[in-house]
Amino acid sequence: MSACQSQPNAASSCSTGGLPPSAPFVLPEGATPLRISDAVISKVGAMIAEEGDPNLKLRIFVTGGGCSGFQYGFAFDEEAKADDTCVAAGGINVLVDASSMQYVMGAEIDYEDSLEGSRFVIRNPNAASTCGCGSSFSV
Repeated sequence: MSACQSQPNAASSCSTGGLPPSAPFVLPEGATPLRISDAVISKVGAMIAEEGDPNLKLRIFVTGGGCSGFQYGFAFDEEAKADDTCVAAGGINVLVDASSMQYVMGAEIDYEDSLEGSRFVIRNPNAASTCGCGSSFSV
C-alpha cells in the first residue's frame, strides 16, 4: 500500500518528504480510508491558497475528550509523518495518523456552510453515538 491513497477520480498525490512508501497502518483489502467531499476540496483548496503555501495538507486527528469521549481535530501540516495515511482528493491531501485512523476508517469528511455557521463534518460509520454539535463521538 502506498503512503498516499488517491480517492476515486483524484489526480494528486501526497509527498511524504522522503518517507518510506508504506504506512504502518494496514487498510483492509478494498477499503477506502476516507471519502472527501467536493465541498471540503473547495474549502481546503481556498484556505491553502490564502495561506500561500502549496505544501500544506489537512490533518484530521482524534483525541480524548469532548462530551462523548473522543473529539475530532483539524489542522494544517506541511509534512506527512511515518505513521500517516494520506488521501489525495481533487488537488488536496488529507493526513490521518495511525491511532486516529482506527476511529475514522471509512468516514466521509464534508464541509457545511449554513446559517448556523461553517464547519467540517465527519460522518463516521464507526461512531456508536455523537454529540449534538457533531464534533465528539463514542465508539
